[in-house]
Amino acid sequence: METLAPSPWKTTESSLVKAIDKLSNLLIFEKELLDGFEEDFRLTQRGMARMHLMSKNVIEERGLEDYGEEVRLLATQVEAVIDAFILRKKSKQPSCYNVIKDSFPFFKSRAEIYKLIDDIESIRSSILRLISKGSELGISLVKARKDSGAVSQNLEQQKRLLSVDDKKEERAVGLEEGIHILVSWLTDGKGNRKVISITGARGVGKSTLAMEVYKSAAVTNHFPSRAWVTLTQDFELKGTLQILAKQLWMGKEEGESSAEEWESFMKEGEPSVEAEELSVEELSARIKDALRNGRNLVVLDNLRTLKQWNALQNLFPDESRILITTRDKAVALSTESEHSQKSIYHMRGLSDEEGWELFTAKLPPLPLELEELGRDIVKKCMGSPRAISAAAEILSSTPATLDEWSTVLEQIDKDQASTYYTLSLVADALPSPLKLCLSYCALFDKNYDISVRRLIVLWVAEGLIEQQRGSKKAAEDIAEKYLKDLENQNMIQVVKWKSNGKIKKCRMHHLLRDHWVSKAKKASFVQVPDEAACSCSSSSTGMIRRVADHLDEQDDCFHHIHGNRTTNNSLQSYYGDLRSLLSFDFREGPVPGEEIGNFLRRGILGRFLLRLLIVDLEGVFRPKLPKGIGKLKELRYLGLRGTYLEMLPSSIGYLPKLQTLDLKNTHISTLPNTIWKMQRLRHLYLSDRYRCKFVAPPSACSPIDLQTLWGAFLDEESPVEGGLNRLINLRKLGLVIRLDLSKQKSLAKWIARLIHLESLRLRSIDESVQPSNLYLRPLSSLKNLSTIYLMGRLHNPLIVQKLPENLTEITLSMSGLLDDPMSKLEKLPNLRVLALLADSYIGKLMVCSMGGFPLLRVLKVWKLQDLEALVIQKGALAIVKDIEIRYCENLKMIPNGFLHLVHCRELKLKGMTEQFKSRASKDNGQDWYKIAHIPSVFVED
Repeated sequence: METLAPSPWKTTESSLVKAIDKLSNLLIFEKELLDGFEEDFRLTQRGMARMHLMSKNVIEERGLEDYGEEVRLLATQVEAVIDAFILRKKSKQPSCYNVIKDSFPFFKSRAEIYKLIDDIESIRSSILRLISKGSELGISLVKARKDSGAVSQNLEQQKRLLSVDDKKEERAVGLEEGIHILVSWLTDGKGNRKVISITGARGVGKSTLAMEVYKSAAVTNHFPSRAWVTLTQDFELKGTLQILAKQLWMGKEEGESSAEEWESFMKEGEPSVEAEELSVEELSARIKDALRNGRNLVVLDNLRTLKQWNALQNLFPDESRILITTRDKAVALSTESEHSQKSIYHMRGLSDEEGWELFTAKLPPLPLELEELGRDIVKKCMGSPRAISAAAEILSSTPATLDEWSTVLEQIDKDQASTYYTLSLVADALPSPLKLCLSYCALFDKNYDISVRRLIVLWVAEGLIEQQRGSKKAAEDIAEKYLKDLENQNMIQVVKWKSNGKIKKCRMHHLLRDHWVSKAKKASFVQVPDEAACSCSSSSTGMIRRVADHLDEQDDCFHHIHGNRTTNNSLQSYYGDLRSLLSFDFREGPVPGEEIGNFLRRGILGRFLLRLLIVDLEGVFRPKLPKGIGKLKELRYLGLRGTYLEMLPSSIGYLPKLQTLDLKNTHISTLPNTIWKMQRLRHLYLSDRYRCKFVAPPSACSPIDLQTLWGAFLDEESPVEGGLNRLINLRKLGLVIRLDLSKQKSLAKWIARLIHLESLRLRSIDESVQPSNLYLRPLSSLKNLSTIYLMGRLHNPLIVQKLPENLTEITLSMSGLLDDPMSKLEKLPNLRVLALLADSYIGKLMVCSMGGFPLLRVLKVWKLQDLEALVIQKGALAIVKDIEIRYCENLKMIPNGFLHLVHCRELKLKGMTEQFKSRASKDNGQDWYKIAHIPSVFVED
């Protein structure tokens, strides 16, 4: 007897049932495998269930053949993604190697985890498209056939699964500041339409940040009407409009809004027939009507192209608030129009410490012996929150031993080939100036944290910065942009950020470095030791242009600098075209200084180092600079920071092209009178500890474009009028002063005119080197000032009330303020770090008011001897992270307001009274309950 074949549509239904069954089994019986993807598969399962409901409402199958085939292909794709996921997760062998290599895609390559995310995103997009298409073909989503029967044997379990949301909330590590800024932008003021964009690289957490903002109490209370839509590459306008419509007005109570568009669209409970039957034009009209009624917020997550924006932007009337997440900053910039305000919040990667905080937050307390390994693993993740979370997830199920974690680290190193390939392609496509700047980073050891202050001026000194003819933009500004571009392209990793959002320390991407060093060597760009390429030689590469001495005996320069077996003639063949010489010889004792000094002396006498642009000896102990250093007429950078050098050769003043002279942390106390013959000097760092006396430029001297003057000592003999005040382009100014009031007034007048100033450090001392009086004019006109350090009793305390709003860091010491400074300082909108040190305030009470210090991350209160009470009102210090209180001997107790500091991660208490320490004790201390939520509390004598 011949069996009748099932109809094509029955086959379609069957394929959907199989896919739903597989999803249900995964979610119910294989839940332990999901590792952060549970919600993605759960929402996919909901979407497939909705499609199955539609399939059962088909009455007439004719004309649906192509549609049915698309549905079957989608079901097959879902099964394939699940099978591939489980295959990677289940290892046949129990070894740690296989756990790392096979069970989590991140450890095979970051590209695989991204592919899984893209697969799920593609499936969601297809579901939305097919539901919309089915509606256009007349398939109802409202009424199912009575004889639908059981979808699968797990149907009841499915229903329970769909009705319970057991997704756990996790603390948004590192997002507190972004949340606060974005919420304030969204809820602040009225007027024209405001478009706010969150930009940043893939995996940096844009959608996570947007979701934290979207579901925050401030936003839900402010916006009665909200909607969230995630856009995919396969953008379909009608499906997107249906999602918006459902959230904004169809079947919703007033003020109700889903936390995610997909979840909202796929929730149990049937959407209105009206949404499916309306055309694009009708949906658009009704959405516009809904958005005109009161305050509203729409989130466009993962906006990819300007085409998508153009298709949607006319929906949003005046006073709308639109929050966008996008990888493409050009798209964010293109959302601006004459009818809208635009703000862009760029998400940066995590610093090493921020990454470590996220990593440890996802793991149980770690043994001390694993900390170094753990930090190495975090570094490999390049500041990506997604990668760090993935690493922590797999390690949470790995035995916490040195052997097991070492295996994890080794496997990460081995299995990043595809990531390296992608990085290499990006690096090869960089503009030529950026390639050269990136190559310069190869001069530093792969584990060396490069100071950006140092790197920027090295790039400028080498002439690697392209300046447009006629441009007034400083080379240093262009170099900072280059650095930001390299960071955005993932070519460099940020080790530490400044409080003003600029990069403080960085390193080259670990995957890129060896290959890039090899390329740079072949091009005779550098000579440094590395694992990927052997040292260059004169026979293979000819003369070299840049040398970094890392004390590697396999490198040619080691024997040239630290040995005596070569003649000047042979050195000429190596170094006749040398432009940069960097030494990383950090050995103790006199030998390093003698050897590098001898090499320089031979090079100058032998005339084979005369083309040097850079001599960077930072950290080399007391290098013996040759007397003839003034013959290096091309020299632009002389770095002697941290060398403890005691004297400079007198010929130092005869370096006509010198741009940077760095003498910070040396024992040099006098400068030669010839220093101002260096007409191109831009950065002068002196040692304030040894009070290196500043010699002002003579009146006959041509104008000098000095940008940095740091660590200089001024006394009564230092001319301000007609001398110091001729320097008007300073960006960084650090002075130790011993001046009477009249001279200080002249100094204050000059400082108030430094409109480019970004950083100011002033220490006023008397003859006994004790803090003295300090006179300043109000600084509110210095709009670029971001960091200020003042030590000395303020002659005019009112300056604290008139500080510029762009300040991100303030340190006050010995200021002698009688009035509580918090009432003024708490209103500075960008302040991140506040240090109130010894006797900066001599009152008994300090109050942080509700809403005060909105972005403050670090608060230090040291040696305020008269302070008896610190009041922190609810809502003050909302995102403070670190607090230090030291030697405040009259402070009675832990402030009650500490209870509300939910983002505080570390509290240090030192030198407090026994009574205070007893109250703060974990063992029955009266105040312990106020700080029990803070992860790290240190109480020291």
